[in-house]
Amino acid sequence: MYDTMSEMSAEPTSSASEAVLDERASSPGILLALLGQEAMRRLRAAHAAVGVSPRQFHVLGLLHDRGPMSQSELGQILAVDKSIVVALLNPLELNGLVSRKRDSADRRRHVVSLTAAGKRQLDKATRAQHEVEAELFAGLSSGELRTLAASLLALRASLSAEDRSAPSEEC
Repeated sequence: MYDTMSEMSAEPTSSASEAVLDERASSPGILLALLGQEAMRRLRAAHAAVGVSPRQFHVLGLLHDRGPMSQSELGQILAVDKSIVVALLNPLELNGLVSRKRDSADRRRHVVSLTAAGKRQLDKATRAQHEVEAELFAGLSSGELRTLAASLLALRASLSAEDRSAPSEEC
């Protein structure tokens, strides 16, 4: 609908069709989508500059915050197929950022751990992300930022609850 964020903030016009566009542009869903695209573009560039993708950053962060876990657990948390988990982990392991070892109690299971190099890479990517976030939210007061964060967390929790209560499509 809009190519740039500046088009969203254009002055309202008198035309009926343009008024509809202005109304749609102020829709919370559309605003969230457009701002999300811009945020992801900037975050992707910041992460890439330090050698990780946003998904790899997420994996490193999960391993840092939750500790070693199986590939299966990682796939469940990320809500992706096991083949995607393997594709995410292969370059991380090749670069020495994670290690995968067979679980001695269950040889079918691979346990994934963050390495010291992975922790350093995560720290670099986190600093880059914080710089981008400072730019993204520079127009908000600290109170507005706290309110935004609380609102986004509430929305995320609400959507997660919906996902958990939705009937399974499996037979």
